[in-house]
Amino acid sequence: MSVEQAFIERAFQWHKRLAIGLSAAAAALLLPAIPSFANVFEIDDRRLITPDDQMGFVGVIACADTKRIPTASLITTPDANPARRHEVITTVAHAFYTKEGDRWQDCSFLPEGDATRALPITYVMTGTSTPGKGWNDDWAVAVVQGRVPIDMPMPLSVDLAAIEDHRAAGGLIQLAGHNGERLPMLMSENCGPRHKRSGSHNFGDARVFNHDCDMISGWSGGPLLLRTPTDVFTIAVNSTRFNPVVHQTGFPFDDRFNPNTAIRVDNDFLAVIKRLTVEGAPIQLANTASICNAGDQIDC
Repeated sequence: MSVEQAFIERAFQWHKRLAIGLSAAAAALLLPAIPSFANVFEIDDRRLITPDDQMGFVGVIACADTKRIPTASLITTPDANPARRHEVITTVAHAFYTKEGDRWQDCSFLPEGDATRALPITYVMTGTSTPGKGWNDDWAVAVVQGRVPIDMPMPLSVDLAAIEDHRAAGGLIQLAGHNGERLPMLMSENCGPRHKRSGSHNFGDARVFNHDCDMISGWSGGPLLLRTPTDVFTIAVNSTRFNPVVHQTGFPFDDRFNPNTAIRVDNDFLAVIKRLTVEGAPIQLANTASICNAGDQIDC
């Protein structure tokens, strides 16, 4: 091969590699980003929510001054006023606060993530105003303006023994959420709260479930559901995941190392749900949402 031919061949191979690289980059832009830092245990069972799942009550919270869209869920109670002009959602306190306690503003609930059906949030009560410090109370209940004519879960305070009884009778545990700051809505199933043992995160803290439902950032605020043959209950809201940076997808669950956590529907959390589904917002400021921290003033 002459020097000229060798030069042409090298140039051809360089342009070929460049074309392949550009094609791969273009293809990558068309693909969804691969989630990172997920606490996924063994086989990843996250999947799309379908109409057959009857989870139209799940959605996201969108606020004006952040791109974060945490998960939330509509909820009701047997005593809810049938003539009310509001609905109630459950989520986490860090849907409305930064870890340092600064507030997001002008928030709405988007059922199923649909921005065309956005419902303004008019009142919020949280378990803490500093979720970075009081994450064990990282729950929130919010009043939204407007009605959503669908079946909704009811709150239920249960411990692990009661959950196992429900499972033995045909009950299922499900978690709803979404990956990162992207839709669509997803669910994880074949999972649920796990027994704590000495050395476990949250050992002795009855406010928190350790669970093995697969999740990633964006699933915060998602309802941990108990679905029985006749009813659907919200038993907790998804809150945090331990060691997501060092945990590798497919590792087995170990609640001393990598549990996901959910704040139980209990005590103040349950009382606020019951009160707001019946009474709605006690106060509302002009053109903004009122927010109250139950830890400071339970009667606000």
